Amino acid sequence: MAEKYIEKHTIACYEVDSMQTLRPAALLDWMQEAAGRSADTLGFGYDDLIGSSTTWVLSRTHVRFHNYPKWRDEVTLRTWHKGASRLFYLRDFTLHNAEGELLADATTSWLIIDVNTHRLVTSRNSELAESAEKCVKEDAIVEPADKVSVPAGVESQLIGTHTVAWSDVDYVGHANNVKYLVWTMDALMAAGLCTGELKDVIINYDAEVRAGQQVELYYTAAEQGVCYIQGKVDGRAHFAMRLTFE
Repeated sequence: MAEKYIEKHTIACYEVDSMQTLRPAALLDWMQEAAGRSADTLGFGYDDLIGSSTTWVLSRTHVRFHNYPKWRDEVTLRTWHKGASRLFYLRDFTLHNAEGELLADATTSWLIIDVNTHRLVTSRNSELAESAEKCVKEDAIVEPADKVSVPAGVESQLIGTHTVAWSDVDYVGHANNVKYLVWTMDALMAAGLCTGELKDVIINYDAEVRAGQQVELYYTAAEQGVCYIQGKVDGRAHFAMRLTFE
């Protein structure tokens, strides 16, 4: 039977904000790397897939923040592959402090694509869905991450733009998905639209963004403490997110 992949972190000064509290994007960075390392141990990591011109693509993320750790705190991140659900492969995460308190949990939905055609590859669905040696049938969050739909009939406003820079681009040649949350939080803070502590975020990654492209960030208010962000390039939405603040 598969086991959960475990990493321990001591929170660094560059991973916290001015209140010495972990930045939400820092957790997403850890999750991204831990997912890759976990997949490596199970035989379907980057090196295993790229030989057949395929690779993983993150499609959706849902993170719940229960309590934020501080600078120098020791935390434990756990992740595990849950199997397949329709076209998606599901992977969950938990973050605990040294006392065992749950700080955050998350679920992510992934696709496998052909790197040359960008088409979905489903031939490994059965193996990755059913193998007891690869799956842990446990939920950090029961439901897979939702599709983010901006409320109809509510006016959106442009709150910022970001030109994708060298520092945004990762090893596959486009803006790293974690940067979408970084740009969003920067724009919300600059516009005075952060109404508290981020407690819940759902992100849909719809299209890649490349160096030099200008991303426009559109804000839509919903019920109290909830807002939506769309990241658009040349009028086309490349990502969307739903954020809840308390």
